[in-house]
Amino acid sequence: MPARVEGVTGEQFRKRGVAQAVAGAALVAWVVVVAAVAETGSPRVLAAAAVSGGLVCLCALAGGAVATRVADGGSATRLRHVFVVLEGTALALFFPFYWFASGVEPVGEPGAFALGVVLVLAVPVVAALALALSSSLAAHRLVVDESGPLVPDSLAAGLAPRIRVLGTLLVVAGGVLSAGVVALAVLSPSQWVLLEVFGLVVTLTPVVLGLSLTRVRDVYSARRRNVGAYIVVPAAAGYAAARLASIGGAAGMLFGALVFGAIVLLVGANLVVREFTGERDRPWRPASRGERR
Repeated sequence: MPARVEGVTGEQFRKRGVAQAVAGAALVAWVVVVAAVAETGSPRVLAAAAVSGGLVCLCALAGGAVATRVADGGSATRLRHVFVVLEGTALALFFPFYWFASGVEPVGEPGAFALGVVLVLAVPVVAALALALSSSLAAHRLVVDESGPLVPDSLAAGLAPRIRVLGTLLVVAGGVLSAGVVALAVLSPSQWVLLEVFGLVVTLTPVVLGLSLTRVRDVYSARRRNVGAYIVVPAAAGYAAARLASIGGAAGMLFGALVFGAIVLLVGANLVVREFTGERDRPWRPASRGERR
């Protein structure tokens, strides 16, 4: 019997991949057309937003192309990591799109926000992000239906030390990024200080998450860490990254790179913890110890 994903067979999943690939190509074309015809007072910022948004759409296109090679649970098991990587890439790239899009200005109105252009540009990007996330979730469920839970024993002793190692890496890497932001604050003009405080908060977020993960005792306790919630802080402080990157020249670009590095750490940690725990449900739901969902 073919594996099923909430009533969808592997063959239907492959057909869905064809539709997603076509949709992804259409979304890429949409972004290109908007970037080419839209008139704004900040064309370089619009181009940066279009490039980052177009890359998100390419992730959806690539996910659809990979899905066309999935016919059953066995092939889904072999290719699932590709969907996970595309999911994480799309999610990470959405943040620079969001930052650049928030800096798009109307013609002749410096400092204003080109709401219409940004909305038209955001529609395909958000749709592509949703496609990348949903295809990864569908592949995960197809694998679980074929092979059972990724981690059948939530009390597996061998995984907790690996999660704690991940926490240590987050603390070290986040500390390096935070040190870079502090160095920029010392060398930069005083009017940037408030913006760089936001940057410091963002780069310290992986450190806080890492400290939390270094205290996990087993997979069950790792499930109870609301890892995804740590992405809320960079999202809320995104304006600072966009603003400083647009006015700060080379130093502002370095600042944006440091903040984006923190985003990559957080998204990567979210995906890695999910792989260790085999958990895709909402983290505030009661987690079963080793039971198949």
